[in-house]
Amino acid sequence: MADSNSSPEEKPYIGSEIKLPETTVKAFILGALLSVVLAGANAYLGLFAGMTVSASIPAAVISMAIFKLFKKSNILENNIVQTAASAGESLAAGVIFTFPALVIMGYWTDFNYLETLLIALSGGVLGVLFTIPLRSALIVRQKLKFPEGVATAEVLKTGESKGSGSIKYLLWGGLTGALLKVIESGFKLWEGTLAKASFLGNKAYLFFGMNLSPALIAVGYIVGIRIAALVFIGGAISWWIAIPVYLSIFGNPEGLDAVTLGNQTWSQQIRYLGVGAMVVGGLWALVSLKSAIGLAFSEGLNAFKKTDGLVKKVRTELDTPMSWVIIAVGVMLVPIFIIYLREIEDVAISSLMAIVMTLAGFLFAAVAGYMAGLVGSSNNPISGVTIATILSTALMLLALMGSGAEKGPAAAILIGAVVCCA
Repeated sequence: MADSNSSPEEKPYIGSEIKLPETTVKAFILGALLSVVLAGANAYLGLFAGMTVSASIPAAVISMAIFKLFKKSNILENNIVQTAASAGESLAAGVIFTFPALVIMGYWTDFNYLETLLIALSGGVLGVLFTIPLRSALIVRQKLKFPEGVATAEVLKTGESKGSGSIKYLLWGGLTGALLKVIESGFKLWEGTLAKASFLGNKAYLFFGMNLSPALIAVGYIVGIRIAALVFIGGAISWWIAIPVYLSIFGNPEGLDAVTLGNQTWSQQIRYLGVGAMVVGGLWALVSLKSAIGLAFSEGLNAFKKTDGLVKKVRTELDTPMSWVIIAVGVMLVPIFIIYLREIEDVAISSLMAIVMTLAGFLFAAVAGYMAGLVGSSNNPISGVTIATILSTALMLLALMGSGAEKGPAAAILIGAVVCCA
């Protein structure tokens, strides 16, 4: 929010005594449209590059540019639009980091759109409900930096006072990326990927390749040099160390050409090094941040203990009553139970998992929110939370259903997906 990072001693940019239109029809429509567009863009980036980025600042800039066409608009409407768009791209991340596993496992031959919709909707609603008690706990009392939230607020305030000149950079970037993609995929003037490989003697192997993608350039610019360097180092370890070592041991029994052999070796063997590194790295991120996570847990639980009478009635501090939140969470247990029952086909286990995963969803939402406050949304180690969710779900199902359950692995993904979408 535009002033959500303010401490109690700071004066909000739009004071509580000022009444401005906020949840208007045009803000709702534009927020929904940008949510769809930016969620699709983030889903593409996540599947293509393995990482997602925050949509708040682009959404804020686009919103300000469009609202300049109206006679009356204000910063609160722009804030509603960027919040809606950001929620959409966050939900897309929860979907793409879990559901493709069902296709890879062979459990789905195609995406089940209805089931995906129901799980994403259930998880998304839970996430919104969990945000209500966590807002005061993590934003007001903890006084975390929330770097991307602060940056978005500054963009909104600058646009309110000086106009939205930044839209030209978005337009130029979008048009340049679209033009390059059309030239590559439409006119075929160059290949999207460049790969060269050669054998050096009987045992040695050398590979060089790159993907000429404006989307990857943009992602690297957004996430910064540190994250981009880590991604490059991971690729270098795989292609310049792991694959040559593997081929020096096992050779080329099928007599494949160098490029095909490298791609096949990576696909069938070496990429699992990355999966293992991701699992260990995600878990280590949680372990190394255990004190911060414990604080987030305690703040989240304390937030649920506050009573309706403590809610301030000034505009900037209005909250949905906790009794309403608890009732809504209870209502959401019904569709979650139905989703789980379809997969597990056991009433008792489905009921238990619905309750446990809802509680886990609140705790993991607290962790994810705390991490966003520390390092920002784009650099948030959310993969660690996702992996921890799936692993804990799998262990619970293993204990309850045994190792012989055919649907166990797929059920773990689907059950954990609700929490990841929250």
